[in-house]
Amino acid sequence: MAETGFTPIQLYRTATGSAVPSASKLVDGELAINTNDGKLFFKNSSGAVTVIASTGGSTGTVSSVGGTGTVNGITLTGTVTSTGNLTLGGTLSGVNLTSQVTGTLPPANGGTGLTAPGTSGNVLKSNGSAWISAAEAAGYPAPTLIGVSGTVASATFQVATAGSITITLPASPSAGDYVVVKDGTGAAATTNFTVARNGSNIAASATDLTFDKNFAEIVMTYIDGTIGWSV
Repeated sequence: MAETGFTPIQLYRTATGSAVPSASKLVDGELAINTNDGKLFFKNSSGAVTVIASTGGSTGTVSSVGGTGTVNGITLTGTVTSTGNLTLGGTLSGVNLTSQVTGTLPPANGGTGLTAPGTSGNVLKSNGSAWISAAEAAGYPAPTLIGVSGTVASATFQVATAGSITITLPASPSAGDYVVVKDGTGAAATTNFTVARNGSNIAASATDLTFDKNFAEIVMTYIDGTIGWSV
């Protein structure tokens, strides 16, 4: 009921759910409302009926609009920018947010976004300037039997199964890298094998290591450019 002495102003309206006014029923700029759905429509200068407001959908603050799609009944064209957190309580459809976001998105493959996941069982390790994927240092890794000469990786357990071979340490190691080397032949005293330094010192000496103790096992840990690999 209108207040006494006042004349109510009512929009072209319907109480039928999902009903949308036809363009022939409205003139340019005229408003219409669906009181069941809580949607407000208008007819634009191109003759199209468009939703300009709705009681349902998203919540939050959008400081500038763009792209394509609809939020809360409002059509977006261009770029969507939020001054804070954009909270969606409903559905944001038709907008490719990935191409509009500045910064790094959480990875879709279950990684951290800091580095590629790497080998299964690896952990994140800092080298002082970035995070890298590395084998877990706690305890020995599974042994690798090596019977021919070759370069090995950090955080590996190399068991020599032949004499007169050369096990070459990793190039450009970082502090804390380690390699475990063991004589698996039981004959290293008579048939030596070599652990090559690959440009880094071994025990502060620019000399390769000759492995000559039967069944011996050593842990070689890289310290710095002066000490190199500590044994």
